Amino acid sequence: MAAVLISNLERDGERRPFADHGHAEFANAGGLALMRGVFEPGWRWSADIGSQVGQHTCQARHLGYVVSGTLRVRMDDDGTEHDLTAGDLFDLPAGHDAWVVGQQPCVMVDYSPDVARLLRAEGIAPADDDAMALVRRGYAAFNTQDVDTLRSLFAADVVQHVPGHSVLAGTHKGADAVLGYYGRLAELTDGTFRAHLVDVHGDGLGHVMALHQTVATRNGTTRAARGSILFTVVGDKVTDLLELHADLPGDDAFLA
Repeated sequence: MAAVLISNLERDGERRPFADHGHAEFANAGGLALMRGVFEPGWRWSADIGSQVGQHTCQARHLGYVVSGTLRVRMDDDGTEHDLTAGDLFDLPAGHDAWVVGQQPCVMVDYSPDVARLLRAEGIAPADDDAMALVRRGYAAFNTQDVDTLRSLFAADVVQHVPGHSVLAGTHKGADAVLGYYGRLAELTDGTFRAHLVDVHGDGLGHVMALHQTVATRNGTTRAARGSILFTVVGDKVTDLLELHADLPGDDAFLA
């Protein structure tokens, strides 16, 4: 029987004050690492954290839940602004500034893999190697149906292995066949199928494991499921993709 693992933020966590206007607390219990941020009125990332690290935008991705208050975020790439408020779940990409709106502190919890990276020592090389960065570009292209970018990342003889017994299962050989598989996924789900990256792991030798959550709607039913793909990258091209599913029978039934 697996052990019950418990950690208390106040008792066991590491507390890090901001330059002003609040603090963050980090703790972990078994497979869960979590940050709780308390952002007081007047807090702004670029002033309270960015000024300490020499960056004007936050380069961490955040997956979390807003307990109370409101945080406004501005994306650096297009200037769009979004309010995160009590009860919201969020997937916030890297490259943003953020600040508290109103006179109530904003309290949120962050479950993203980047939480652990926020505690890494200074002076270490970036976590992503070239192959990991390539895989991230591939997921972004997949979710925006950017076929040209996907094709540029694949070797001509790329192979994708799809397990199970659904109508899409099998070995798809060649860039055209792999892209055709993605097209069928879109057709079966009326264009709703997305694979949202959770984390990317690499060995520095061209092998990358990408953990993701797929979300799609089919016949009025929406399904979210965890899975992963083991990529082989040679040079700057993906040569092999091996899909793994957390609930293969459920995924098969969804696509039956």
